[in-house]
Amino acid sequence: MIPSLIKPENLVEEVRSLAKDYSLLYVEDEESVRVEISEILQTIFPQVELATNGVEALELFQSKPFAVVITDIHMPVMGGLEMIRQMQVLKPQQSFLVTSAYSDATQLIPLINMGVGNFVLKPVDWRMLLAMLRKELAYVRHKTYEEHRRQALEKEVRLRTQEVQSAHLKIARLEEAKANMLALIGHELRTPLNGILGFAEMLRPYIQVDEARKFLEYVDESAKRLERSTRKALEYAGISTENRPVRYEPLPLKELLAQFQAQEAESSEPSSQLKISTEGDLQFFYSDGELVLEALSNILENVKKYAGPEPEVIVRLDREDPWVVLTARDNGPGFSPEALD
Repeated sequence: MIPSLIKPENLVEEVRSLAKDYSLLYVEDEESVRVEISEILQTIFPQVELATNGVEALELFQSKPFAVVITDIHMPVMGGLEMIRQMQVLKPQQSFLVTSAYSDATQLIPLINMGVGNFVLKPVDWRMLLAMLRKELAYVRHKTYEEHRRQALEKEVRLRTQEVQSAHLKIARLEEAKANMLALIGHELRTPLNGILGFAEMLRPYIQVDEARKFLEYVDESAKRLERSTRKALEYAGISTENRPVRYEPLPLKELLAQFQAQEAESSEPSSQLKISTEGDLQFFYSDGELVLEALSNILENVKKYAGPEPEVIVRLDREDPWVVLTARDNGPGFSPEALD
């Protein structure tokens, strides 16, 4: 039984509650002291292992985990100081409680330097023993909680990482399937378009009737427009699937417009060519020249189509931090109020 000396009961129950599910190792060479204290400890801990010296204690320590090790300092074969040193090598975070006599005071400084700060003087004061156990067990239980929490967080991170990797793999497979599908669509579109354009060119010398020639020109122009649209769609799709990386380079605005006008001169009558002027604070910017020219060509071709018999457009290049803004303003009629609504 626990002597009345260690009352109050709530302290005993508190220590017993903290010791739940834990094992304790008690190392003491004096048999009478070992028997007396172990009887008390066994009423608090579910399992108490006993050793008479440091060597026996080390063997037990390596066979199972202990929440707390209570040890004497002076023992035969191996003393408490050396035993603690070796145990700390095996488990640096191990908790210790040292029982010592006044004559052991010179041994306490090395123990303090080793991180051991819980001491109970002999003969043992049971209230002090329980108070020290309560403090150390609360610390151990907190460490256990933090370790379980850390492991749970690590598991959660691993699961989330696996989910991200799985999602990335799925996206990569979808992008690959998309790229393959676009390549197939491009091939399927280009093959008949090439046939239409080829036959239209072959028929041109044999058609003498003006109305029929107009029909042929319409077929030829429509096929070329569809070919350009297909090429542009595949180009943009290639960027979205990362098959075509964006290539940044310095782009002078006037040179881009000159390239468009050169292309226009090859395919248009001089009377229908677009008049272009430039404004704005910037003369050049960094982007992908091929893609910008495609986008600019789409805008300017639209101006030619809808701006009337003498199409004009002003192209501006300005900085609106953090963006560079390219705008085009033409002399067309614009949208009707009904269209805007």
